[in-house]
Amino acid sequence: MIFENQQVDAKLLPSVGSVDLRKLSVNYKTTEYIGTCILFTVLFVGALLFYFGSSAQLGVFRFGIFLVWALLFFLSLFLVNKRYELSGYAVREHDVIFKSGVWWQTVTTIPFNRMQHCEISQGPIQNAYGLATLRIFTAGGSSSDLAIDGLEHEEAKRIKEFITSKISGPSSSDLPPPAASAGPAWEPEEETIHPATQSNPHEPI
Repeated sequence: MIFENQQVDAKLLPSVGSVDLRKLSVNYKTTEYIGTCILFTVLFVGALLFYFGSSAQLGVFRFGIFLVWALLFFLSLFLVNKRYELSGYAVREHDVIFKSGVWWQTVTTIPFNRMQHCEISQGPIQNAYGLATLRIFTAGGSSSDLAIDGLEHEEAKRIKEFITSKISGPSSSDLPPPAASAGPAWEPEEETIHPATQSNPHEPI
């Protein structure tokens, strides 16, 4: 058989943009807002400690830290909304696709035959809003190769069950019975019974 490796025209390949990506739960944006507010509340406390602990000779630079805090806070809120709008996922017949990122967008595709297992995790804020994170692991890695945040918990469980059915293969009850051994059939051994030797009364002694 002759090995062939013909070139494929890239223009004829299907476009990822043609895939109908499903948006994440709208509650995901709420949980991200909450997490951002908690983070910047801690940073604001740090800014106050810096303000009251620094020397008055710094003058206007003491107020500059609050300006930086405000700029980063509103930028983070903007990125939360933008990240939600641009993210999406799709479960297809042979793979899973996840799109994420704002300025640097990433499209990750993992086929089922590369997956080893998957799991669902929940943080306290996610649990309060009925959300979960689906983590997909491939062979040869100890950490998850793909994590899809912002899924409804029931949706995450359905996807996990579907992926598990794809990668687990047929169960032992569905397998055909093992074939009979090709060796020779067993036959019972014949046992020769020798009658006990006794004298014949009609035979002269």
